[in-house]
Amino acid sequence: MAFDVPFIRPIFPAAEDLAADVTEIVRSNWFTNFGPKEQRFRAGIADYLGSDLEVVTFNNATTALVASLSQLLKDEPPGGLVIVPSFTFAAGPQAIRWAGHHPLFIDIDESSLQPSLGAARAAWDRYGKKIVGVLLCNTFGIGGELIDEWETFAAERGVPLIIDSAAGFGSLYPDGTNVGTRGDCEIFSFHATKPFAIGEGGAVVTRDVRLAEVLRSFSNFGFEAADGAVRAGLNGKLQEINAAIGVRQLLTIDDVIRERRQVLQRYGEIFSYADAGEIVRNADKSSVCFAPVMLRDAESRDPLLSGLRAAGIEARVYYAPPVHRHASFEHDLCTGRLELTEAVSTRILCLPVFQGMPESVFDRVVTLVDQHC
Repeated sequence: MAFDVPFIRPIFPAAEDLAADVTEIVRSNWFTNFGPKEQRFRAGIADYLGSDLEVVTFNNATTALVASLSQLLKDEPPGGLVIVPSFTFAAGPQAIRWAGHHPLFIDIDESSLQPSLGAARAAWDRYGKKIVGVLLCNTFGIGGELIDEWETFAAERGVPLIIDSAAGFGSLYPDGTNVGTRGDCEIFSFHATKPFAIGEGGAVVTRDVRLAEVLRSFSNFGFEAADGAVRAGLNGKLQEINAAIGVRQLLTIDDVIRERRQVLQRYGEIFSYADAGEIVRNADKSSVCFAPVMLRDAESRDPLLSGLRAAGIEARVYYAPPVHRHASFEHDLCTGRLELTEAVSTRILCLPVFQGMPESVFDRVVTLVDQHC
């Protein structure tokens, strides 16, 4: 079904600018393998996020997750448990499996939708040393407000803290620090569906110089210098054309985020005025992948969703069903019954956000919220 207002409308650099970049790439005869565009893009990410950071680019964020988990857990015997929320995208739990371990699903905090630290503590109390790591997810690219406590939790138990911030490039933690600067490492996606989009691509950001070297090696078949393959690896390199797009996107990212936050604010005003729901906490500090709304009650969600889509607005729900309900993961362990995850998945509604959002969209949303909420 075609929608007048699509859920995602990526904005890419002008075709003539990309043509100029392609011309440079062709003239250099360097299309991949850490070329000049990739080097410039990697340096630009580090400059944007702050000092003393190492950046490793990948062909996509899932590869980056597999690499990070594989290397940070390489000394653990296969079959360990990695704490991860079920209220997330399936890529993270899938990456845990590719790294040779099993997801241990935990619940979320109902008000912030971030992974529950209390649930993680309960998981540790029950499974103890069977747990080998934590894959913390910044839900919807929103920086979790308890990041300090999560870092302490992982450090006290001697396990790595890997942070899946897929949609979070350009987001801030509530304390004002950049998403991308915490934990043992953070992973970004630059997929076309993200606010910072280059088509396909991802990156790992870390302060650990050696980890960055190892991850770069992992992305290049495990090669290191002239010694050939010295570790497990695969071909996860970012192509020059995608890196070139990224270099240009860095020039406009702050303006993009500013406009996306304005759209988010308009949605928030609509739902607040109607007392129908509210924007998820701290989303206004994020890069705003889409507008996540927690409705007051579950009964209005599906009628409103259907009404929006019938009116040409491509609304969606994330994450419903949560990952522990997916057929591939239904036999994995959960800490508790994940009651808050289950409840939130029936009340969450996600609305499209993109640059140049027509004013008429908000008028249509107002009418439909009045009808269904």
